[in-house]
Amino acid sequence: MNTIEIATAHNIVFRYELATTVQRLLAFIVDTFILIVFSTFVGRLLGSFESFTYIFISLIVAFYHLVFEVFNQGQSPGKMLVKLRVVTLKGGTPTPYDYMLRWVFRMIDILGSIGCLAVISISSSERNQRIGDILAQTTVISLQSDLGISLESLNEFNRVDEIRYPGVTKYNDDDMLFLKISLNRYMTNPTDSNKDVLLKISEKLIDELELAPQERILDFLKQILSEYIVLTR
Repeated sequence: MNTIEIATAHNIVFRYELATTVQRLLAFIVDTFILIVFSTFVGRLLGSFESFTYIFISLIVAFYHLVFEVFNQGQSPGKMLVKLRVVTLKGGTPTPYDYMLRWVFRMIDILGSIGCLAVISISSSERNQRIGDILAQTTVISLQSDLGISLESLNEFNRVDEIRYPGVTKYNDDDMLFLKISLNRYMTNPTDSNKDVLLKISEKLIDELELAPQERILDFLKQILSEYIVLTR
């Protein structure tokens, strides 16, 4: 399963699955259907102005994806329905130039090859990218596959025999989500870098709560998280 991580403004990291070829194809079919319905409606409405109608419809069809992605945070109506979104490989929001670059290459990997190049590229690339994505350093994620974790979901941290750190209520949910995700990362992947993150968090908590140095850092952080949940829920 290919995934990508996206960090929020509060440094909370969420992991999403990359959109599959089938999901992207479904979004493309939805968008194509919308364009066909729109073109048919406009054609009947402006039937007596054939030249103008042709130019107008051609412009809408040509710029449909670019305009929606630039002004709708990487989502065309088809992507919205299938719950997909264009992001950079670092998990951020692409710039207008990024959107334009991937849009230009639609002519090659989608329109020029009847979608064959796009399907081959998405299916074979590590980040599920078509040619336009590779050049723009973007990809498409599935918003319905958020693999992040909510504050209440880790029940094993919620057992509290006594309240030792009442000052923990000075923090907010975003702070505790960051702590929780950091703990979860270390427990699933106990690397030195993940351990360093926990050490820095514990040092900050000890300093701000004016506590004595803690020997068992993991137990201390779990207790902090558990007490926060108990005291604020």
